[in-house]
Amino acid sequence: MEQISNDEWFEANIHPDLYRQKLGIQIPGLPPDEVQLGFTGRQGRANLQLAFDFYKFVLARLPDLAIDKYDVLDFGGGWGRILRFFLREFQAERLIMVDCMTQAVECARGLNSPFNIIHSNVNPPLPLKEGSIGLCYAFSVFSHLAEQQCCDWLRYFASLLAPGGKLFVTTRGKSQIDYLAALAQAGSPIPLLDWLPSPDIIREEYEKGVFQFYPGGGGGELTNDFFGETWIPRKWLEERYVSLGFRTCEYYPEFETVDQCVFILEK
Repeated sequence: MEQISNDEWFEANIHPDLYRQKLGIQIPGLPPDEVQLGFTGRQGRANLQLAFDFYKFVLARLPDLAIDKYDVLDFGGGWGRILRFFLREFQAERLIMVDCMTQAVECARGLNSPFNIIHSNVNPPLPLKEGSIGLCYAFSVFSHLAEQQCCDWLRYFASLLAPGGKLFVTTRGKSQIDYLAALAQAGSPIPLLDWLPSPDIIREEYEKGVFQFYPGGGGGELTNDFFGETWIPRKWLEERYVSLGFRTCEYYPEFETVDQCVFILEK
């Protein structure tokens, strides 16, 4: 599998029907554009490009563990737009996707995804063994969680990870604040602007290192008691990662098409 170039692998996931037999990999199908838009506000090539850029970021920073000795967990994976790319490096049975949304789980299963799919609750635990995960990531999940849920899941993931395992989580950063400020200045009728504080207030609190959660819900299982818009500043997590069960904490600002910041926590 390693001989497949990045360019070919990306195209294979854009056109899975043309590449499954050629590559010998059970690449999942793609949901209709309107379904993709409903999950992420993106569709088609642009949607997969963001997922692919994040995948490459994670791939370049894999845990220093034997790659055939641990499982990979995609937390809040939706229909599997990121996990599908790891089929190039990992056997499907070592890949696990978790989501609490019935719609997401049904969609992922309907695409003939070969990896394991778990319909979870909104709070831990998961039906997984402690120490069984070497790599876990959560893209655009902790950018929506309330502080208590954030801490509960981080602490739980620390128990799932094997020693030396890594957790990648993304959250809102300065680019999102700048985006909101530009919308506000232009007078754009965006619903987000109606229930969030002004971008100036969000920026001020972010620079202070304050965890900011603004409840808004997301439909279905995503109720507003734990789901909304979240900014986790670097200072906030760097003051807590040890007490949450991690040994190191790295921070990366937004990059390429990825419009969220990334924390890498190592067990």
